[in-house]
Amino acid sequence: MTNPANIPEEDTREVLARLLLAAKEDEAFSQQVLSILRLPLNQRQSIVNNALHEMKLKGEPNSIRQAFAVLATEAGAVVAMAILKDK
Repeated sequence: MTNPANIPEEDTREVLARLLLAAKEDEAFSQQVLSILRLPLNQRQSIVNNALHEMKLKGEPNSIRQAFAVLATEAGAVVAMAILKDK
């Protein structure tokens, strides 16, 4: 999706923080995110990359895609899991 009004996109860190906060507040969503995070690195990267492709096709903002992409990294998964387990 293009940004004809040139509206600045949200900071990736803020979007990631909201994603994790939403997961902390919704048990079902939290379990979905945790199930992705618990996968071995190659499987997690594959699932995240497929989701990113779908998000792009649907016109999701780049900031949301970038925030979700962090979950594909080992460091991102470790931090996200620690945040979600600290309820």
